[in-house]
Amino acid sequence: VFFARDLVNEPANILTTQDFAARLAAMQEIGLDVTILEEDDLAALGMRALLAVGQGSSSPSRLVVMRWTGIAAEEGVEAPAPVALVGKGVCFDAGGISLKPAAGMEEMTMDMGGAAVVAGVMRTLALRGAPVNAVGIVGLVENMPDGAAQRPGDIVRSMKGDTIEVVNTDAEGRMVLADALWYAQQTFRPSAVIDLATLTGAIIVALGHERAGVFSNDDALSAGLL
Repeated sequence: VFFARDLVNEPANILTTQDFAARLAAMQEIGLDVTILEEDDLAALGMRALLAVGQGSSSPSRLVVMRWTGIAAEEGVEAPAPVALVGKGVCFDAGGISLKPAAGMEEMTMDMGGAAVVAGVMRTLALRGAPVNAVGIVGLVENMPDGAAQRPGDIVRSMKGDTIEVVNTDAEGRMVLADALWYAQQTFRPSAVIDLATLTGAIIVALGHERAGVFSNDDALSAGLL
């Protein structure tokens, strides 16, 4: 919990995409298998949606994969499929060309809260030696407005192959997660996927500050989480 809070509380000039990735890589010391995919790797995979979000920032985009194998394969028996945790890691969200209002924008350093929770959970699994297989995947980007930033009206293709029309560049989280979620499904064939994100302030309008919004297509999984 403290690890996740420390990540969320860091200012964006300290917790850059590179710094965030380095802190996650350091968790190899406690037994996590950590892989960092850089922009060339993401481009080769076709993650144009994730890359489009970060193309206006001087901080390079990253995808970090953390694996914990608490149940190994045995002779003649495959290891169980992992649970996949996927987190939105927008280290600062200015809104891009669709610039956010100045009031409260300083809080957008917390737009990587989903990725922080994924990191905290993976850290916990490793520290307690949990008998479970899990993979944590976080897309680390910064959404900034500069001459290279994506524009409203741009059309990009996701890793899945879908085309996305960018109407508002401040709807960037779903673009990061589209590629991260597809990568998780295609690469690890997980038994379940749990996606964590500070996706919209409208959830606070709907539910207030004391509860989180949960959307699920699996009632049993949803009930277990609740």
